[in-house]
Amino acid sequence: MARITKSQREIERLLWRAGFGPRPHEAANLARRGRRATVEDLLRPRGRQVGGRPPRVEGAPLDPVNRWGHDALWWLDRAVRTRQPLAERMTLNWHDHWATSNQKVGDTKLMMQYYWALRTHSLGRFRTLAHAMLDNHAMQVWLDLTGSEKSAPNENFARELLELFTLGVNNGYTEKDIREAARAFTGFTRDWPSKKFGFDTARHDDGMKTVLGKRGRWKPHDIIDIAIDDPHHAPFLVTKLWGYFTPRPPSRRFVREMARTYRAARTDVRPVLRMILNHPAIYADLSSPDFVKPPVVFVAGMLRSLNRTVTDGSWSWMMGQMGQVPFYPPNVAGWPSNAEWMSAASARARFQAGSHVIEGWVKEGSVSAKQSPKAALAAARKACGDPVLTPLTSAVLARYAVRSVAGRTDDWEIKHYFPERQRVLRHLILAGPDAQVC
Repeated sequence: MARITKSQREIERLLWRAGFGPRPHEAANLARRGRRATVEDLLRPRGRQVGGRPPRVEGAPLDPVNRWGHDALWWLDRAVRTRQPLAERMTLNWHDHWATSNQKVGDTKLMMQYYWALRTHSLGRFRTLAHAMLDNHAMQVWLDLTGSEKSAPNENFARELLELFTLGVNNGYTEKDIREAARAFTGFTRDWPSKKFGFDTARHDDGMKTVLGKRGRWKPHDIIDIAIDDPHHAPFLVTKLWGYFTPRPPSRRFVREMARTYRAARTDVRPVLRMILNHPAIYADLSSPDFVKPPVVFVAGMLRSLNRTVTDGSWSWMMGQMGQVPFYPPNVAGWPSNAEWMSAASARARFQAGSHVIEGWVKEGSVSAKQSPKAALAAARKACGDPVLTPLTSAVLARYAVRSVAGRTDDWEIKHYFPERQRVLRHLILAGPDAQVC
């Protein structure tokens, strides 16, 4: 097996944290191009968003609007077939940041529009994305903007805008700011029989309001700009972005540098992402990865490493068992992060996902007794996309490759145990400890 270079390890780390993992040999190929050039390619994607043919799930095309579970499968398929990994990963990150769930919205068409709003602005200006979220009908339903009127303002969107979306919890705003902002967000309507959304100026409070020290007859979109222009916003947002790529906290100095860059770029997140993805912290301790893959990333990466597509409807259920189903975040704060993904139940679900993938992959009698333990491990790694393994995992798998067939000499044992060794090796590579982190 060819020696794995440091550059290849860095590229593999990058593709996992800024995408959904490499396809077979992709890390080795991109290593020749270099890490910084690869970062630029991720930041400036070209061509089609997804490649390959749309999959058929249990013989039928994906139908996210009309078939149960197909909305999550559709999003997973986008991750698996993406040719623009960072843009697609940032769409998932923004889904966590602007968390909106079909559990309450109850309209998959609206949720699909929500997805495309996130995807369109995934690598663009946060200000533009924030305005798009205010106008998004799924968000309006999710945080009760529709029906909020001047006689009874609903504070949900105003509170989450300041607390979760732009400033951070208890970070530079007061309860009065929330109440005043809520007045500005009155007037949105939804006609249930026709399913039409609108804005009724008669229901909007057009009186004077003071929000974050700014006084005026503020309308809904004015509050978005006031919040984003507040000095607390930039440090909060860039720190949140940092956390999507590494579990290690950024230094105060680097937060200041990112915030300056973000403001100078007029809220364009691309220059900030460039700083993050080129930072040494992303590539520290390549032999000891410490960033737990979110379930969607884990499943999509496993399928990508095998050059497979989403052909099985059970992936929706399995992602749910792991704790993350696209279009269904648990609450407005989004999903857990890093180590919080791992529990006894989720670890078991991840291991079962690996078992599901390898089912029927290696047939009885398909492996020769002449295959050495070293060759068996090399074959398993190659079949799984040749991922980088930690030295400890490599040593454990090598020991298993020897011991699992030791003394197996008769025909029945050769027919059974040698293929079983190959299945177990592949299972452990795809769903063992190394596969959970990047």
